[in-house]
Amino acid sequence: MKKENRVSREELAAIIKRAEGRTLQKRDYPIVTAIIKKTFALQQIYREGREPSDEELEDLLTVPRPEKSDE
Repeated sequence: MKKENRVSREELAAIIKRAEGRTLQKRDYPIVTAIIKKTFALQQIYREGREPSDEELEDLLTVPRPEKSDE
């Protein structure tokens, strides 16, 4: 994928801030935030030139379901 077709780290950071700022639906923002943070973590692992352990990979590829709110 060409660099111009990717969302930049700065754009993703802004999305995280908007999610944490609850401009998304209340039930959506914890999930979106977790996915973006896990993506950054996985990118860092590979930038360091290492492979994640099975447990680490499992953690990075799963997002816990948020607790139900009173909505």
